[in-house]
Amino acid sequence: MKIKNKFLNHTVHVVLVLLGTFFMGTGFNLFFAPNNILLGGFGGISTIISDLLARGNIHISMSIIYFGLNIILYIFAVKTLGKKFGIYAIIGIVSYSIFLEICKFPAASNDPLLCSIYGSLTSGIGVGIVIRSGATTGGGDMLGCIINHKNPKISVGWVTIFVNTIVIIISLVVYGLNQSLYSLIGIFIAGRVSDVIIEGPKSIKAYYIISDKAEEIADKLIHVLHRGVTGFDAYGKYSGKKLDVILCLVSGYQISELKQIVYESDPKAFLFSIPVKEALGQGFHKLEKKQTLVFKKQKISQVLPEQNLTLTPSNSTDETQQKDSLT
Repeated sequence: MKIKNKFLNHTVHVVLVLLGTFFMGTGFNLFFAPNNILLGGFGGISTIISDLLARGNIHISMSIIYFGLNIILYIFAVKTLGKKFGIYAIIGIVSYSIFLEICKFPAASNDPLLCSIYGSLTSGIGVGIVIRSGATTGGGDMLGCIINHKNPKISVGWVTIFVNTIVIIISLVVYGLNQSLYSLIGIFIAGRVSDVIIEGPKSIKAYYIISDKAEEIADKLIHVLHRGVTGFDAYGKYSGKKLDVILCLVSGYQISELKQIVYESDPKAFLFSIPVKEALGQGFHKLEKKQTLVFKKQKISQVLPEQNLTLTPSNSTDETQQKDSLT
């Protein structure tokens, strides 16, 4: 039964990856390609290379160039991130390249603004489905995963932004200002749509995991996701048994992998998540010293002439120190 459920789980993931890449390929051919609008990433770089070669009377399909660029990166990804990542990644890369080639539909519109909006909506949904399924279509996301694995301080998001910035700069030279601006709109909308599909409106979530194999799960979260884990003891009110609870904060793109790690270690584990409004410190936003505002005694009678008031800071402060020990 366990093998059957595992096979069904993988089958559903593969189907979702194919659905996502179909959306991406369709969105590109319906909206972006006819209007020279780029979506960023390796797809945008491949489009530029294909167009430049065509100007020299060398015709190579954008999908072939995209596949070639990603295969080179894929080799490094498998060595760095493991074979399991490689299986879903190659499915995403190959299927997206195929859909780019076979989903040749007539242009949906000649209005570049409408195409940049609706094309990015379609592609963003596709990207979100693929990443939420634990796969990738390569490009900036896969490069970001490799770099983040080597240096956790560099997030996948920042790598993607860097790649997209390069694409926009090159687009500005090749296609001109107007097309670059349309591409910028598309990149922004697609990014936001994919974020909502992957993680909802919140970008960070805190997961509480209760399991008899908490140590095994914590070890994988630390060494696979490169996230800190906090453990503490609890007990069930109903059962009266001691419970091992671990807490882990993850970015949206890591949610699917976290669930997979928990499922593989302990299918009977209980976990729940809460949205995190702000996370500061290692692995998240940089913790910086905030400037303290010192209010000097000053008159505000100029603001309220009828009253003679002064604004004076309180000289008394209550300082308490609490030390919580989580084990």
